[in-house]
Amino acid sequence: MVKKTMQYSYFKIRNPWNFKPHRFEIGTLFIQSPFHDNHFLLKLDNLVDHELTDYYNFHLRYYIDSVNGNEQHFHRYVSDIVATRIAVLKLVDPFSRKALRAKEQINQLRAFQTFLHSIDQWNSSQALELVIAEKNEEISDLKKHIAELERQLQALRQFEPSSKIDIRDKHLPTFIHLVHQLQNLVLPDERRLFNFQGQSGWYKLISKYFTHNRKPIPIETARNYFPVQKDAEMIKGSQVPTDLRLFDIVLTRSKPSK
Repeated sequence: MVKKTMQYSYFKIRNPWNFKPHRFEIGTLFIQSPFHDNHFLLKLDNLVDHELTDYYNFHLRYYIDSVNGNEQHFHRYVSDIVATRIAVLKLVDPFSRKALRAKEQINQLRAFQTFLHSIDQWNSSQALELVIAEKNEEISDLKKHIAELERQLQALRQFEPSSKIDIRDKHLPTFIHLVHQLQNLVLPDERRLFNFQGQSGWYKLISKYFTHNRKPIPIETARNYFPVQKDAEMIKGSQVPTDLRLFDIVLTRSKPSK
């Protein structure tokens, strides 16, 4: 048998059939719910400073009497929703039409928060503010990190080709054979034409900037043609067949011209 969890409100909710409720009661005329944090904060928004204490005590008495609660728990809960709402309102775009209203709400919540601090015997609100401050700092750092990543992404996009170079028909191995020859080209002064370490630059170049018969070249396919150890046994199918070695790159001048 499933045991139902008892739901209760921290705050005194108006009776839907009572058309003259206490001014500190919260909620709507007909809709009833155990969750009334927003109604509590909306009512708070319409109070003046000298009413804040009475408003807090009114709902505290209800909470203690109705659920046999204690003030520490109630104070922590109220401090939590107030601090959270302030943090949310701070995120409102300062140039939007909601900005002025948000600022007014923050000022009212700050006044109530000051009252909560004045009666805080348990340091619950202070601890909560430290947590929120840390989270806000983390959010700020993440936003900076995202902005930096977007900047890097924008910089990388300038190297993205609008269209790739397509290798015709079945001649990917033919092109691979040319690239293998490029690796071995030696200048007349006996230095290699290309200075490189490892094979990743070659196969990543092929996979990124070329297609084969209008189809992408998977990086693993390209990698198979460029083993780390050149003397290593090639994966089956990655050796360039003799009949597809159609071109030879030759040195046209053996000595530098004077």
